[in-house]
Amino acid sequence: MMKEIYYWTVFYLRKIKTNDMPEFNSFLSVSLMLYFNIATIFILIKYVFNISVKLTHNETTLVGVGSGLLAGYICYLFTYRLKKEIQEKYDNLPLKRRIKGKVIFWIYVILSFSSVFIAGVNLAPTIGN
Repeated sequence: MMKEIYYWTVFYLRKIKTNDMPEFNSFLSVSLMLYFNIATIFILIKYVFNISVKLTHNETTLVGVGSGLLAGYICYLFTYRLKKEIQEKYDNLPLKRRIKGKVIFWIYVILSFSSVFIAGVNLAPTIGN
């Protein structure tokens, strides 16, 4: 799934004439969406299990940077280093499968960005109170 999300991100970024590095920018975009999904899962777990964690500013920064690097490394392993193979595989999909892939891609993008903000605004402030 991550490979197809990467492919469609590259596909749409190539349409931007000023984008001279669509593969790398796609890698960053997919990493960001994965990071948002990880953050959403942590917010939901913290809310559901009523976990109260007290972290200092430095610890919060360390957790954020560490999870961001982890998301980037995962995306590098599964997408960026395999960009040629991914391109060849998904370029040859039948039309119906390409349409299905585009629909799934847009649903994933919208849910990735909106879920972290909705969960963060509505659930995070109530945790620990």
